[in-house]
Amino acid sequence: MSHQVISLKYRPQRFEDVVGQEHITVTLQNALKKGRLGHAYIFSGPRGTGKTTTARLLAKLANCENPQDGNPCNTCVSCREITEGRSMDVHEIDGASNRGIDSIRDLREQVKYPPTRGKYKVYIIDEFHQITKEAFNALLKTLEEPPKHVLFIFATTELHKVLPTILSRCQRFEFRRIPIPQVVQLLRQIAEREGAKIDDAALMLIAKKGDGSIRDSESILEQVIAFSGEAISYEGILNMLGVIREDVFFELYRALSGGSADRALSLLDEMLMRGYDAAEFVTHFSIFLRDLYMTKIQGSAELLNTTETLKNDYEALASTQDARTIVRMLIIVNEQLPDIGRSANVKILCESLFIKLSRLQDFRDLEQVLNGLKGKAEDPRTAAAPKAAAVKTAPPAAQIREAVPEAAAEKTGSPEAPAGAEEIKDRWQEVIDCVQPQKPALAGLLCRVGLMRANGGTLVLTVEDDYSYNSLQRSEALIRSCLKKVFHYAYRLRVEKNTVPDSEKAIKNSKVDGAVQQVIQSFEGELL
Repeated sequence: MSHQVISLKYRPQRFEDVVGQEHITVTLQNALKKGRLGHAYIFSGPRGTGKTTTARLLAKLANCENPQDGNPCNTCVSCREITEGRSMDVHEIDGASNRGIDSIRDLREQVKYPPTRGKYKVYIIDEFHQITKEAFNALLKTLEEPPKHVLFIFATTELHKVLPTILSRCQRFEFRRIPIPQVVQLLRQIAEREGAKIDDAALMLIAKKGDGSIRDSESILEQVIAFSGEAISYEGILNMLGVIREDVFFELYRALSGGSADRALSLLDEMLMRGYDAAEFVTHFSIFLRDLYMTKIQGSAELLNTTETLKNDYEALASTQDARTIVRMLIIVNEQLPDIGRSANVKILCESLFIKLSRLQDFRDLEQVLNGLKGKAEDPRTAAAPKAAAVKTAPPAAQIREAVPEAAAEKTGSPEAPAGAEEIKDRWQEVIDCVQPQKPALAGLLCRVGLMRANGGTLVLTVEDDYSYNSLQRSEALIRSCLKKVFHYAYRLRVEKNTVPDSEKAIKNSKVDGAVQQVIQSFEGELL
């Protein structure tokens, strides 16, 4: 007898044998028991999760002569014909190769004829999303008012490509990715029935490589058994599948967190020399960082899909690491991944990434920088200098207002003649200095606004983008307060969004040098 591959040999013949999709199988069984079977279903979800298998089971049960406890009997003529793929009442169609309008027109003609043996004529269309828009539209009327003897079951991995008008005429079921422990349990049962000796660590490796797909995992197991024979070792699977040992990522992380870029680049070279894909290597390192972070914040590695030995390793490493450092690494890696995946110079990008990760200690934490800026602004030795300079250069009217105590100004009311636009521009740095201790980011934004006019006690500021516009609107009370402190006048404020010409900018480049220099010194950086 010819060999039958595992994925076909152990294909579920009962709904209970479908792994991880109980929310779907139980619903379908109850629908048939209560006589509430729909006329069209869409099964969507990742590959290898049981969509086509469930469709065949539903077709069997719908036409079974002797159903038993919500399952097909698998012994009647109809069940045997469907199992062997020779039933005249069940038609499996590949949507990828029968995607045109002519194929759908033929189908519309066929559905008119009753089934030859069973109760239903079943059409299972796989890769349903690949059907053309014209073909979808040709199918609409048939789906809306199908013959009573017809059952449609559509399977797709890309539900978003199916037209909404089609979706509205079908019952939808979402198939889930299979949890790793359930895949391991199924593979263990198959290995025992095949007489293969394999430990849990090797089964876990196969299941993770299958990425939640039963079919992919079974195909890998088939390959492993053919390669290794009856005795299957963890090391043998690593070599055969080209899977990177997880302890490599532990070593890479220690090198990067310790600032050893040389060791990190050496590990990258070793992986490339062994034939591993650089983008895949970085992707798996991202997964490692995610698992390490989860272990850190939960204080345990129990939720990780890995061996007990590696769980202990994760817990030992996480206990000595800072969660913020792990997150920063993870963010940087994930930001770089799209570029690595499509670049022609993958190795160079990976090397640059690892060098950057190894120098994280050179980066300043934003909160520390802002606190430093706030401290400098509150230091009377640094805060007094700009104000004194502004008083020296201010016009006489401004000096008079500056000399009036604020309390006296509040008693006597605002001056009859508020400062004009040019005077406000000359002293705008004082407004920024007032805002900076409370909102450093707003102070930076005020360096870039346009000061259009100041008429009748209303100050009009102009910005060029939505973010700046919304920020000024939210901070209107603080800006008005600082304006009053500087000019002793309760200005009204209006913000407009428009192009800001150089002539209308509140502060020219030469006037922001001091503020910019303060930021540069705090970051220990340079202006680009």
